[in-house]
Amino acid sequence: MRIGTKLKQVRENRKMSQSELAAALDTTQKTISNWESDKGLPTLFQLSKIEEILQVDVLSWLEDGGITFNQNSKNHTILDNTHTAYSKLIKQYEKFISEKDSIIEKQKEIIETLIKNIKS
Repeated sequence: MRIGTKLKQVRENRKMSQSELAAALDTTQKTISNWESDKGLPTLFQLSKIEEILQVDVLSWLEDGGITFNQNSKNHTILDNTHTAYSKLIKQYEKFISEKDSIIEKQKEIIETLIKNIKS
């Protein structure tokens, strides 16, 4: 089950509206709606506040998504696994960069052609 689905279930079980949760988190109802429909994700800070407000273990939600937390010897929370979203974002970014470079090259060719036509 996704984070958004879990958030919605817990919020509804607590008889809290999206607007009420949004106010408690200092965000908008639309943001809560986006999270619940998995169109966005809360930050770790927001997740910690959700945990406080809804009295739920959000770490278990993250573990279901491939992120686990363990305590090291100094009792600091460390991230063991990277969420696949990060690698997807990196691939998307690399694709955008490649497309940008291709567009720049095409624009250079057009400019060179225009300059040649002006000189002729």
